[in-house]
Amino acid sequence: MKVNPIYRFGDPDVPLALLRQRAFNLRWAEQPDGVIPLTAADPDFAAAPVIRQAVIDYARDGLFSYGPAGGLPLFRRAVASDLGHRRGAAVGPDGVMAVNSAAAGLALLTRHWLQPGDEAIVGNPVDFLFGHCVKAAGGVPVSWSIGRHDPLDLQLLESLLTPRTRLLCLCNPHNPLGRCWRRDELEALGSFCLERRIRVLSDEVWSDIVYPPAVFTSWLALDPALAANGAVVHGFSKGFGLAGLRVGYVAMADPAALAQLLATSGQTATVDGVATLSQVAAAAAYSPEGLAWLAAFQTHLRQRRDQTMAALASIPGLTLTTPDATYVAFVGLPAGGESAEDLVERLRHQHGLALVPGSERWFGTGGRGHVRFCFATAEGLLAQALQRFAAGMAAAPGAAG
Repeated sequence: MKVNPIYRFGDPDVPLALLRQRAFNLRWAEQPDGVIPLTAADPDFAAAPVIRQAVIDYARDGLFSYGPAGGLPLFRRAVASDLGHRRGAAVGPDGVMAVNSAAAGLALLTRHWLQPGDEAIVGNPVDFLFGHCVKAAGGVPVSWSIGRHDPLDLQLLESLLTPRTRLLCLCNPHNPLGRCWRRDELEALGSFCLERRIRVLSDEVWSDIVYPPAVFTSWLALDPALAANGAVVHGFSKGFGLAGLRVGYVAMADPAALAQLLATSGQTATVDGVATLSQVAAAAAYSPEGLAWLAAFQTHLRQRRDQTMAALASIPGLTLTTPDATYVAFVGLPAGGESAEDLVERLRHQHGLALVPGSERWFGTGGRGHVRFCFATAEGLLAQALQRFAAGMAAAPGAAG
């Protein structure tokens, strides 16, 4: 397969027939015919050609042996190099551990750092996986109310602490708010947590999707003392469309701390781990060709973000904030109208549009009264979906006619 330097993200490049067979998790394969899903945060496009070619080349030889517990050297070197070149983080391959998706990294770290009854500060709203992983580890999630533009309030954070507080869970960039935390905010959080012996779990799975002038800062690029007090989780589902390959990593500034995590992970006993084929794909994502594809995808996504916000701005009563990162938009619904859950059901059945409601199940109590759009699709499909949303809002109970 020859790598084409011109990457396209038009409507003909959305493989609808394949998506209806393979795209699960609230997406095309789980929707009735005629419904456009802007639901789970996955792109509607095939992975970069260089990634597909790497998988083909590796599979052609037909040898699928075990890899090292911490990950293939190829993978760990690629991640460490990317952290250094794109993030300014001084992490070597021995500070990188392959994990079975970013979600698995969250679960692994919460189990490693929390004892039953320990408390973890969790944003509200935020992706449900943080609270889920804390609870699964026997911990207690403590809600930290944050907003799209709210200044960092360390006094509020202080008021949430108890003698059992052990962990701060940070989503950067933030899902669903699209907030990209500034370096000065991260430094303030880092000093706050270091002084109080609270570790930081930084989920950076969205860090490949940031729109200028916003600038992403990795936790591992902070002052060494702050960086060493936390860990970064990342994956290849958002930026590179590899969700089904289940591959991500945990990275730490201290290789000894990473080795301890690996020793307790179960991966050394082969009860868990990451497919070697998935690691080959992920390493190819960080090749020059993979990063060129990502740059083109980012440009496309910025156009789709602007398309989404412009269309929504014409609908009365919505509360809008333009995301600085991610490819989701979190939209506030008119006060006093139908619930997000009722609206989502009506849109799906009457207007052929599937969205994620801002319910407690998905984002915590702070998501109430919102719906989330994923705009990682093509321009024409997105235009159809936004027209359906506008029609649904116009037909809402009590809407002005």
